[in-house]
Amino acid sequence: MTVQGRTVVVIGAGVAGLAAARRLAAAGATVTLLERCPVVGGRVRTELVEGCRVELGAEFLASFYSRTLALVRELGLADELRRIPRSAATLRNGRLYALWPNATVALTPLVSPRHKFALSYLLGSLARYAPLLDIHAFHKASPIDDASVTAYARAHLSDDLLEYVIQPPLSGIFYWVPERTSRALLLLVLRAGLSQPAGMRLFTLSRGLGQLAAALASGQDVRLGAEVEAVVPAAGGGYSVHARSGGGAMALAADAVVVATTASAVPQLLPWLDADRRAFFNAVRYSTTTTLAVGTRGRLPRVTYGLLFPRRETPFLASATVQTVKDPSSAPRGRDVICLHLSGPATAALRDYDNDTLARLMLADLRRLAPRFDPLPQQLFQHLYRCGEALPEFEVGHFRRLQRFARGEIELPHLAFAGDYLGGPFIEGAIVSGEAAAERVIARLASKAA
Repeated sequence: MTVQGRTVVVIGAGVAGLAAARRLAAAGATVTLLERCPVVGGRVRTELVEGCRVELGAEFLASFYSRTLALVRELGLADELRRIPRSAATLRNGRLYALWPNATVALTPLVSPRHKFALSYLLGSLARYAPLLDIHAFHKASPIDDASVTAYARAHLSDDLLEYVIQPPLSGIFYWVPERTSRALLLLVLRAGLSQPAGMRLFTLSRGLGQLAAALASGQDVRLGAEVEAVVPAAGGGYSVHARSGGGAMALAADAVVVATTASAVPQLLPWLDADRRAFFNAVRYSTTTTLAVGTRGRLPRVTYGLLFPRRETPFLASATVQTVKDPSSAPRGRDVICLHLSGPATAALRDYDNDTLARLMLADLRRLAPRFDPLPQQLFQHLYRCGEALPEFEVGHFRRLQRFARGEIELPHLAFAGDYLGGPFIEGAIVSGEAAAERVIARLASKAA
């Protein structure tokens, strides 16, 4: 199916928009990408600080990212893929316990045998609901979008499993709280992570995950620093996209538009949407975090890549990652970088603190929790990054909203939406969502031509 000669504007050059544009261009469309930031990638971006790589957003690719890993091969990046060893450990009472979605979770001393016995119920849930747990079709899980992770754990598991096995990854990776996360999301991610005999494995790229965004953007018509102000239906069909770039205004005519922004931006771009559609996008909430990247002279302990901090141990830090464990080339020889991440609730509570005060608080918390990883004695640099919209929250009710989206109740003719709030809160979800949006646009434009 081709759409030769048709013009499409994609708003947002994160990986969802880049994946959509790539698929549209392959079908023959003339595609223009508009991105308000000075770089592509959105929340998949790698910054180089004094020769050290710092990820500003997503930090890894997981082994269940089947479409993303296939795309890595298609883009000629297969040789750049690096396996991340010693993936994660959870802190309890000053001790780190290795923990990751694989069979060894049944052997962890992190929780007592009495609590581990309750894991059998969780495994039973994964088997019982397997037909609903499709990592590439989140809407299928809407029948089990009926309780929060906390309510599910307290009814069927135990407080220890909730607070030391389930909550730390939710907070450390997604910056969520289990009280506002649907049990459907927990079961989906667990099933994906356990889908391979070796369990979930993590990967990065030799020059950081920003390498993926750069490869996707290569050869595409990307207008950086172009802030879209409105998308207006055109009298003869299609849309007029109005933007500002370099102090000047531009207007692009398009047969179709893909909006690949955060959900929160949609009502501002499309103020003419009806109340029901506006409510769909306004209902999506995002977690928030603050990242402190500290470079060091000398390498940090190589015990684990990721440290997860349960909220029972601290109300502040959610996680920390040691970059040279992820990939030794992340920093020049003899140097290292540790990235500290505030929990979502802490970021919200401390949002009025200045950067220096936040950095001191985060480093003091790390020193108390895991003093071996304290970077201050060898500090080379500090950079603090605030992220107001880290990841979409898949709270109770969101899967039912996705079911409405899957039924076609939200999109309009020749207007498609893409993003991780639709496809899943990780790179795979954004890419799958972007390619699916492109396929819908192609089908609609081809149908009109016929």
